Amino acid sequence: MQFTRNMFHRKPFLLAKCIAVLLTLLFLTGCTLRLPSMNKLDGRTFYANLKEDAKSSYGKKAAYYDGRIYYLSSELGQQGIYSMNAAGEDIRLEIPVEDIRAISITPGGLYYAGFDSIEKNDNGPYRRFRLFQLETGSTTPVDLLKTFSYTDNLGDENVWDFYLTKTGIFAIWFVNVTGYPPVPHYPFTCFSQGAAVPFSEHTVLFNPLEVPPAFKNQNHASLSSYDGLYFLSPAFIDTLRDQGQEQSIVYHFAYYDDLEGQIIPSIDRLDSNSGSYGDIFPRDFCRIEAGHIIFSSNKGLESYNLATKELTEIATFSVPNSIFQTIDLGDDILIFSQRFRGSKFLDDFADHVLRQNRALQETLFRFDPETGDVSRLLFVGHNHAFLYADADTAVTGGGKTISIYDTSNDKAELLRTIKVSHNIVDRANKVDTAGDWLFLYRFNEQTQRDELIEKVYFGS
Repeated sequence: MQFTRNMFHRKPFLLAKCIAVLLTLLFLTGCTLRLPSMNKLDGRTFYANLKEDAKSSYGKKAAYYDGRIYYLSSELGQQGIYSMNAAGEDIRLEIPVEDIRAISITPGGLYYAGFDSIEKNDNGPYRRFRLFQLETGSTTPVDLLKTFSYTDNLGDENVWDFYLTKTGIFAIWFVNVTGYPPVPHYPFTCFSQGAAVPFSEHTVLFNPLEVPPAFKNQNHASLSSYDGLYFLSPAFIDTLRDQGQEQSIVYHFAYYDDLEGQIIPSIDRLDSNSGSYGDIFPRDFCRIEAGHIIFSSNKGLESYNLATKELTEIATFSVPNSIFQTIDLGDDILIFSQRFRGSKFLDDFADHVLRQNRALQETLFRFDPETGDVSRLLFVGHNHAFLYADADTAVTGGGKTISIYDTSNDKAELLRTIKVSHNIVDRANKVDTAGDWLFLYRFNEQTQRDELIEKVYFGS
């Protein structure tokens, strides 16, 4: 029995060794390793966009602005961005587009990361998205990347996500599936007045973060700011500043809008299991207030004192449980965790070979930073997920049922359920929220686009 366990634990090492030998042989023989599956980013894991505010003017597939809800749909016969009023009436097509990855509405118009064309990289064909603006009163969108000036190579120039501040600063994530190993990387660029901002113009607050040796997370992050945006990165910024780079070469970025007081989560959940093992995890912002910052990572929450530069662990999680998002409620903090299979080898096998959803369980906690108390509000099992949550309500989905809970007290109370026509949690599915509506999407392999399968009103 002991021999069997040892052999089992050696499998990840043996697999990694085999891959290394294969890559070496390919390099020596001049062959090119192609993994076309790495370009297929839309059917790898279920994703629900858990927003801090359902009336946010920003979203992945849906956003709320000035009493109207904007969302991707084809309900009037043409795929594009539609809008409707809060009651779900007065539906109209705003702009035709095959697919979007992010959307933001401002007084100046509609901004979206929209499908542009099929291009090729090291792994073969991929869907390229660009950043477009549809000005108020116009019917013709503008490809903003063509109007921006930058010198760094943006790889595939494939926009994954973006954020626009009220002062006109664009923070843009790209996704590049190039080089070796040929896996998704997420370089980041900040644009101001149509030009890429070099890192030499960022103000560095700390670099690196001092981490006590006993902490669960040993990652030494860097924190910088530019025009009210705070950027948290696991890479040291000095190298980038010395090179005058306009583009981050790191694979993880979290940022915070000081003017809006809004935290923008990092690269959704596409690679949420990659940092769940070991002792080095990317950090995200959880709360920023006078004098200190609360960071979150896969393995807990930490409080950082800006004056004393002291870092304190205030909540910790252990493998196989992993935090994937937090929402700051003001007094308390909501913590969303997911439970994996106990080892990265088993996770990758279930993900890539068995094509299963990653999380075996999701749990919602309420955390009080003043007392350090963590209370479990609700958990859901495999192929179930949280779709929305705020201070008083949690919405979950599993099978063809949406469940709505009252979470204002210590224990969640089921209020009602809603039956839908499609399975909600699937690797190819995504969910976004705007107003009191849930928008359920599924990636269609034939049309190669995310398509709205249902929109559900969950308000009272």
